[in-house]
Amino acid sequence: MNTNNYIHTLSTILTPYFDIYRDEKLEAFSLPFYAHYHRRDEKYFMTKKSKIWAVENEQFIFVWPKNDIVTKEDVTQFSEAFVRSLPNYLSSHQDHMSTVFIGAIVAPEAHVDAIKEVKRFRKLQFIRFGLHGWLECYLAIIALNKKERFTHRKALPLTDVFEKPFEEGTN
Repeated sequence: MNTNNYIHTLSTILTPYFDIYRDEKLEAFSLPFYAHYHRRDEKYFMTKKSKIWAVENEQFIFVWPKNDIVTKEDVTQFSEAFVRSLPNYLSSHQDHMSTVFIGAIVAPEAHVDAIKEVKRFRKLQFIRFGLHGWLECYLAIIALNKKERFTHRKALPLTDVFEKPFEEGTN
């Protein structure tokens, strides 16, 4: 499976659950798409005007294709641009609870040092001492030749979707 086929299949899989924004830029990095998931839950008493509580959860997936092997320098440059861009996408709404950002690098292969860097990368930030929620930030490498994903262990459940295009490719 090549990079373009994988990205097309992934965007098709994400479309029912995420809003897909195509041909975007993350600083100097050209992205074929990024995906945004937004969920709002409320508890109210009798009518919706008498709201007891409300929470909002969001998830962003930024996909960067690379046609050759991913190096540690690539991961470092992408992660720095990724972290600098986070405030542009963070919700300032009062009911915000959590936002998860995932930066995915899709490539044929990855160098061992790049994989180590991605497995170590995790940012956790509390917003206004946790009163307005938190954000988590992870990176992932999808190695197309090995059909594997590499990410921080806490992000494994969040990045299961990156293995689905491989399953669809075998049918």
